[in-house]
Amino acid sequence: MISFNLSKASERPPLAERGLALAVLGPVRAWRDGVELDLGSPQQRLTLAVLALARGRVVQVPEIIQALWGEREPQAARGTVRTYISRLRRVFDTDPATPNPLLSVGNAYQLKVDDEAFDLGRFLAARQAAVEVRTHEDPRGAATLLRDAIDEWRDDALAGLQGEWAETERQRLQRLGVQTVETLAELELELGHSAEVVERLTAITEAEPLRERAHELLMLALYRDNRAAEALTAFERLRLTLRDELGVDPGPSLRTLHERILNADVALLPRSADAVPQVPAIRPAQLPAALPLFVGRKAELDDLTERLATAPAPGVAVVHGTAGVGKTTFAVYWANQAAPSYPDGQLHVNLRGFEAGSARKPEEVLGELLDALGVPKTNRPTSVDALTALYRSALVDRRVLVLLDNARASSQVLPLLPGGKGCLALVTSRVELTGLVAATGAHAIKLDLMDDEETRELMKARLGASRVTAEPEAVREIADICDRLPLALAVVCARIAGNPRLSLGDALRQLTQHAENRLDVLSASDPGTDLRSLLSWSYLALTPRAARLFRCLSLLPGPAFTAQAAASLIGQPLRETISAVQELAAAFVLTPYGCGYSWHDVIREYSAELLAETESAEEIHAAHRRLLDHCLLLVRAATRGMDPHTEDGPSPLEITAGALPVGELDEQTAVATFNGIHQNVLALVARAAEIGFEQHAWHLTWYLRRYLDWAGRIDDLASSNRIALQAAQRTGDQRGMGYAHRGLARVAWWSNDIATCLAHLDDAAAVFAAVGDLLAEAYVHRQAVGVLAAVKRNDEALERIELARKLYSAANRMDLERGVLSTAAKCLFQQGRYAEAIEAAHVARERNQRLGTFEDLSTALIVLAYANAHLGNYRTAIGFMEQNLAIQHGGDEFSGPNYAASRRGQLTIESIQFGRMLFAAGEHERAGLVQRQALRRLRGELAEIWSLTCPSDVDQQELLADVDALLAADRLDRDWHATCEAILHRADRLNNSVGSLHWVQDELPPPA
Repeated sequence: MISFNLSKASERPPLAERGLALAVLGPVRAWRDGVELDLGSPQQRLTLAVLALARGRVVQVPEIIQALWGEREPQAARGTVRTYISRLRRVFDTDPATPNPLLSVGNAYQLKVDDEAFDLGRFLAARQAAVEVRTHEDPRGAATLLRDAIDEWRDDALAGLQGEWAETERQRLQRLGVQTVETLAELELELGHSAEVVERLTAITEAEPLRERAHELLMLALYRDNRAAEALTAFERLRLTLRDELGVDPGPSLRTLHERILNADVALLPRSADAVPQVPAIRPAQLPAALPLFVGRKAELDDLTERLATAPAPGVAVVHGTAGVGKTTFAVYWANQAAPSYPDGQLHVNLRGFEAGSARKPEEVLGELLDALGVPKTNRPTSVDALTALYRSALVDRRVLVLLDNARASSQVLPLLPGGKGCLALVTSRVELTGLVAATGAHAIKLDLMDDEETRELMKARLGASRVTAEPEAVREIADICDRLPLALAVVCARIAGNPRLSLGDALRQLTQHAENRLDVLSASDPGTDLRSLLSWSYLALTPRAARLFRCLSLLPGPAFTAQAAASLIGQPLRETISAVQELAAAFVLTPYGCGYSWHDVIREYSAELLAETESAEEIHAAHRRLLDHCLLLVRAATRGMDPHTEDGPSPLEITAGALPVGELDEQTAVATFNGIHQNVLALVARAAEIGFEQHAWHLTWYLRRYLDWAGRIDDLASSNRIALQAAQRTGDQRGMGYAHRGLARVAWWSNDIATCLAHLDDAAAVFAAVGDLLAEAYVHRQAVGVLAAVKRNDEALERIELARKLYSAANRMDLERGVLSTAAKCLFQQGRYAEAIEAAHVARERNQRLGTFEDLSTALIVLAYANAHLGNYRTAIGFMEQNLAIQHGGDEFSGPNYAASRRGQLTIESIQFGRMLFAAGEHERAGLVQRQALRRLRGELAEIWSLTCPSDVDQQELLADVDALLAADRLDRDWHATCEAILHRADRLNNSVGSLHWVQDELPPPA
């Protein structure tokens, strides 16, 4: 990539805040209302690039095909192009009020995007405008426009796209970019800005080593910057390259310039008026010394340097982050590195925005700055506006760096910004200063916690490399205690460094043995380095609502949370809570995380200290209740989203005022919700059981069980239900005991411990019967029916079915018996009562078609298929099996790990049996195709399972070899199908302990 001396951090948002925006001067990207769109595969992005580079021209399909595949046009090329266009239309069609910009024009396509919303359009428009401005003898205006044009580039044009068309267009656009840089260099040299030109031209000449014009401009810029030797070296390097590559010498213009530089031709120098800067009488040098042990932050340092190199003058940058993250240290280090670029001086002011006492007022600071610049106090104005004007006048022709440290608000900083075009203001703050950024276009850099590598480097610098390398565990423990916060690490390292003879582990134990929490470990006598003091200054700057929220957030069980949970916690409306959350985020107490927020452990512990000191026990109890109620509403809604027709569960608890309600969730949203919150809910279950909310503990556990079971998180299912059972037993809550026993029964089922599973279900049935909860007892029997039928204890299963039906009848809810009808049909089939099984399965199918579960409907269809096959009704059996396989294929979207594995195994075996039905019905060719696909799937399933359990088992390897032989066979006759059946039985015997094969492998009658 030719960097054009621009920032390589290419993630700035598009200029268009509303509507569609496109970019091709880098990766092909698009945004709608500032949010990036997913443009799909590289080929789809290439299709968009063809349309975008047409600049509104109608593009014919053959042109797109040529760009995508060149001379290797595939047979389905036109259909593929239509598919890409259709997908792109769907991507762009997110705003009903805005016409889709991608139009069909006959058999061609047209993309309509305004130039202002298209980086290439802005680039070309700025180039053209610069030409017009230059003709009016305004080189400064032309240079500004060309800088704007170059600033549109983020990477190589069409970065990441492959193919001849993309490469040709990339080179064409790159030539335009290089020409623009050369023209800008000419203007800047005309204006006397030789030093600024060198770095950009160096990048161009390195990327284009044969380009003579760029080398000529570079040589002139170096000469004017008093670097004549480097200019001559650049010429010699070009001369050798041209001779080696092309066998020619540099052109006459370059040779002439070379001679003039050798002769020190003063006519090449800029006009003296432009070349000699005005040197102020007083040159302030107020920067503190940079920290000698400064480590890390390389990406942020490079980003700041590169952004400010191309920022409009005067430059403004804001470094922000939470307390103790190292903002001042970072800013001072960078400022010392950049000081040579500001020869007229460096100013430094501590604005005391977050220190004990009030923040400094602008008029006070302006007086101090004017004193440093040598402006006489005589007749100095007193108003802020007049002082600001005088201050900026004093800097108008100077290159001065102004470091404004520890700002509290934009209003405090704005009057202190210099006005000189050669000046830079570098601001640090704990808040984002969005007003300042919006008003000035300042570049903002956020400092976060150090990563592991930076943490180790900091500790090596302060404690010695050998000491840190020798004890990696102690290093990790220190990093965890300090939350990777630079100030905290510095404090702990300073205390450990006082005991050089102790190991890091022993020194750390001395520090922590009497500390109540990590804040005690990180305390210091100096308020400027004591973490509690630093955090208190941020806390005292909060509004009352944000301060209360900050205290109460420590009650949350995990580091991440949503605004809805926060609103419930403090019992306030969501809108007001979001305002408080945003205030905390702006102060870097919180960090946006996914769809919610997170915070660091050190800040969380400080919040907990404040809560204990400030809030009453009654208010803390009430906040816990609101949080638990909201969480209960959320997990109940998510469970209903995953299983919308179920009524299996306890009566809802009464919800206290202030707990935020939760609307209905669809299945996808429900799963996404559980994925994000389940760890917090598990922690809340334990918390609820500990602090006297036992009912909430077992209610939360019950509604969480559906997700944990689905996701295969059986250990979590076991631990949460054990907590729920103990909580219910402690309070004598029989319903709670019943639901906890049902959860533990499911755990036992996954462990293949049928006896324990049934024992838990018997305990659950007993407690529900004791409290007269008919439906709850019926659902227990329904759960037991599934277990008994799966292990072919059919008589017991049928007895339990009758018990469940009687209970449904007694509760006047016979509609709920649909949940046991399919299992009844299955048991009858397993007993060989095929006609009765068919009759029962028809009823089950009809009752489950609309409101039943996927599993119940599938079971009914399988019974209908198998029972009809046993009775010789193969055509009928095939129809039912086709229906079953169709819903099996359509039901995988949200299958959890355990369910997905079970369903894949079931589908494999059902496909094998389907092939046997087809063969028996005389559809031999189709039967062979189905059987081959099923055998391939079976082989893959078995190989995957056995590779994890017993990869070297001889019998298993022989079976896989036999499957391979079957797949290689040419003649698919009756014996071939019989061998398939035999292999299925061998697989069942070998795989019995794993339990992946389903009851449907029961024998069908032999093919006719």
